[in-house]
Amino acid sequence: MVKIYPGAMHIHTTYSDGTGTIGEIADSAKKTGLKWIIITDHNSLKGLKNNEEGWYDGVAVIIGNEISPEKSDHYLVLGTKEEITSMEPEIFIKEVRNQGGIGFVAHPDESISRENKYPPLRWTDWNIKDFDGIEIWNYMSDWVDHFNNKRILRCLLKRNDVLTGPTPETLKWWDNLNNNDEKIIPAVGGVDVHAFNYKLFCLNYKIFSYYDSFKTVTNHIILDEELSDNFETAKNQIQKALHEGRNIIINRCWGAEENNPVFYFKNKEKRVYTGGITELKDDSALVIELAKKSLIKLSCNGKIVHQKHSKELVYKDIVPGKYRAEVHYREKPWIFTNPILVK
Repeated sequence: MVKIYPGAMHIHTTYSDGTGTIGEIADSAKKTGLKWIIITDHNSLKGLKNNEEGWYDGVAVIIGNEISPEKSDHYLVLGTKEEITSMEPEIFIKEVRNQGGIGFVAHPDESISRENKYPPLRWTDWNIKDFDGIEIWNYMSDWVDHFNNKRILRCLLKRNDVLTGPTPETLKWWDNLNNNDEKIIPAVGGVDVHAFNYKLFCLNYKIFSYYDSFKTVTNHIILDEELSDNFETAKNQIQKALHEGRNIIINRCWGAEENNPVFYFKNKEKRVYTGGITELKDDSALVIELAKKSLIKLSCNGKIVHQKHSKELVYKDIVPGKYRAEVHYREKPWIFTNPILVK
């Protein structure tokens, strides 16, 4: 029986441009039911060097960082012990690997058509292929892409309604990378939370607090065993799961707190979950199960092969390929799974 652990990544603290300490952020994570979080301050591992990584009342706090060139090419890094000074993607990707770390391209496709003052921070060279994975859905980037001062109250009060999810271009890029690689190129979702202080009508507000943000775009990792009580072991379990694509990206504002959605391949012998590799047999099926009726789209090698408005989809017309699922609830983006490779 697999174990599922929700967590959040792409989080900024007072060590860069966030407004919360690691302890305060961990407390918010605990209150929202998360089991792990990954801190990614800009070009900084101060929290790690100050020995602030570890368990916080049942929440595993892992400290990575976000390599952040000034105008583009941000990179979420896990598993390194020293800051990397180079701001050139081809160089810092190699340096991360040399330190034994892994990295995810951050918010690669922020909109160049924004109707606000915030410049997009895009990934500029989509021909680079040596990174480990992609942050296909960044909550803050998605919101800022649709933020307009003329519609400020709607954007703030109905902020989840303006989201459109990963861009078609990002999904196409991700699918193409998987189509051209024998291994699974994983995807993650990030909150990119800073808990900004914001002034509106002469009043000060904290918008996108850590507590509120942790109820949105999260990663539910899938483990074959329980998360260890030993922090270093748990850290390795979490990072390994993300590296292998053993996670489902879920916007929790539409639900998923009670019944975790699952996506798996099955036959009479076994079940294989996201990030897994299996072989096709006569009794094989792909299954996705949800807590509520939604539009389910099943793709093979980037092309939709079946879709259904339901709480469950069972697909048996399987051919070899990489299968992933995405789900929209009331026409809003909700769930994006990593692939399962069927040989």
